[in-house]
Amino acid sequence: MKLPFYSFMVFLYMHCIAYAQENNEIQLDSAIAVIKEAYDLSQQSKYGEAIKVSNEVFEYAKHHKSDFLKAKALNVLGISYNALGEADKSMGFFISAKKLYEKIKDTSRIIVVNNNLGVLYQTKGDYKESNAYYEKALKIAEKSKKYDSAIYPAFNIGHNLIYEKEDYAQGILYLDRTLQLVEKADGVKVERIKVDTYEALGYAYHKVKKKGKSILYYDKALQLSEADGYLESLQSIYENRAQLYAEDRQFEKANELLYKLIEVNDSIKKVTNYEQVKLIEAEYFVKENKNKLKLIESEKSSQEAVIAKSRIYNLVLIVFSCILLLNVYWIFKKNKQLSLAKEKAENLSKIKSDFYSEISHELRTPLYAVIELTGLLLREEVSVKHKEYLESLKFSGSHLMSLINNVLELNKVESGKMKIQLLDFDLKNLLSNIIDSLEYALRDSNNTINLKYDDDIPSLLVGDSLKLSQIFINLISNAIKFTNNGHIKILVNQISETDKEVRIYFEVSDNGLGISKEKQAKIFEDFYQEHIKTKNSYNGTGLGLSIVKRILLAMDSDISIESEEQKGTSFFFELTFEKRSKSNEPVALYSNQLEAIKGSYILIVDDNKINQLVTKKVLDSLEMKSKTVDSGAKAIEAVKTEKFDCILMDLHMPELDGYETTRLIREFNEELPIVALTAASTDEVEANIKNYDMNGYVLKPFITTEFVQVMNKAIHRNESQ
Repeated sequence: MKLPFYSFMVFLYMHCIAYAQENNEIQLDSAIAVIKEAYDLSQQSKYGEAIKVSNEVFEYAKHHKSDFLKAKALNVLGISYNALGEADKSMGFFISAKKLYEKIKDTSRIIVVNNNLGVLYQTKGDYKESNAYYEKALKIAEKSKKYDSAIYPAFNIGHNLIYEKEDYAQGILYLDRTLQLVEKADGVKVERIKVDTYEALGYAYHKVKKKGKSILYYDKALQLSEADGYLESLQSIYENRAQLYAEDRQFEKANELLYKLIEVNDSIKKVTNYEQVKLIEAEYFVKENKNKLKLIESEKSSQEAVIAKSRIYNLVLIVFSCILLLNVYWIFKKNKQLSLAKEKAENLSKIKSDFYSEISHELRTPLYAVIELTGLLLREEVSVKHKEYLESLKFSGSHLMSLINNVLELNKVESGKMKIQLLDFDLKNLLSNIIDSLEYALRDSNNTINLKYDDDIPSLLVGDSLKLSQIFINLISNAIKFTNNGHIKILVNQISETDKEVRIYFEVSDNGLGISKEKQAKIFEDFYQEHIKTKNSYNGTGLGLSIVKRILLAMDSDISIESEEQKGTSFFFELTFEKRSKSNEPVALYSNQLEAIKGSYILIVDDNKINQLVTKKVLDSLEMKSKTVDSGAKAIEAVKTEKFDCILMDLHMPELDGYETTRLIREFNEELPIVALTAASTDEVEANIKNYDMNGYVLKPFITTEFVQVMNKAIHRNESQ
């Protein structure tokens, strides 16, 4: 116990000695921090204060012969004087700063000064010269890979394209690029540029008649401006948006924004008057130079206090050491209690996870029989009355499965186990299948549905198709719930495309009851249920929209809503997917896959008699032969005596479960494909099938196309390698 204590005392004593030696470096760091504050003041329109502080730092930099600090101070002075309309002064400061940055070869800040000169020429109305400086700044940034420094020139080029040349499509590309650079910015303050980018995007999307996106970006700009007190941004947002409302003849909304604009103008006027006083003080300070710099005085007093601080430091050390000794025993006891509490919490978490896994299996197993047998019966010739009963039964089973999936997904979110799985999928085909699966609910509520799909979207994408399916099932079901005798529209548009990625806009809208403004913030909460009075609606669990929002957040996106009572609701969001080239990874069509496995001989291993019947019937409908056994031991004997093309292996069986049965089969047959057919959760299956050398899995109840794809991949795996 004594050795660690004395070591600690020596460390703190040595720290006291080093404190004085490091003081000069601390002074320079302090000056850099001060000029950063001056820059922040200029961004908040406090130009007088920014000029005064920058002048002080400039004098300090001259005294200490720091070209880097002088250049930073000159740059802030140029920004501030330009904002106050003194272009000539601003030009001189920027050019001086640029020379110093070139002298010390600071590439990042050479880019910044070129951008600022572009802003200066833009203020003077010389857009040709302005763009020349922006392009120069951007070119240097890209060549030197200074991506943080590329943010402002990229934005400024996009801004000029939109507001001056009215080239909205090209301008949007530059602004999207700005946001991508902002997201990658490391340690750079980006709130103000995000505000300006969102505002410009809102204006551009309005001009190209994409009102939903326009309002979305204006709202983002407004929220950031109000949070950070950017008065000039608020002024611009209110003014531009009021003008756009007026163009759309929405005069009431335009007037409302004009009143807010008047309030902001009053606030700016007050700040401007205050800043003029500060500006006069700053100018007087430069001309007279009577007083010593407050910054230098502070640093000098800091140096004089080093010895006194060291003495106080030692006294504090003694007191602190005594307190530390008294607390060691208490901390030891507390840690022991916390360790026991942690162990108890981990056990409870495991019990909860096991419970969800077991309940998933127990619920999915009977639903497998209900959904699959109903589907098989619907393919046969039945009376109109019986067909209606069967469709109702299948819809109820699918609805119950959707509720189970939502509850299980919520558990994954709470336990931190939600994972995004990247798989190849056909987006248009996925959406068409979802719409087909909800046909009964649409017919029962007398609704029509329309899919408007952008054919420019690549046919094959890479993403989590299962979670995307869950999003659309919940959104479309929600639209049906609040709409009767109406129309539901699904809009899918490509926003942008690169060599590797494509960004897509999704929207699900209806003309149903709508949601009031005060309730729109609550609908994404867990278990929240909106009170409804439609004839054919059902209450649900209140989890659908909550799960949608959580999944989108996991995919680095978010969902937005536009709604008006009695006029309908629109939900919209954006997602980015990787593109997959068909030439690199061919994907067989469903008909080809099915043709390739017809006539295959399959061994069904399942202890549940009903599941045996259902699986066998499904295989019969796909023209595949099969044999059923009800235990792992019988499966091993069957494999030894007969030749099968594949095994469909249930995982939850008494005595020998599916995993152990697979392990024993692999001891004498390594080639036979084994596919897990299970009602357990995906996480549980994925964690084990690789360890037990299985060739894939299918969750019960399954989608036939996915079942065929997995079986084809397993049976013909050697041919595709």
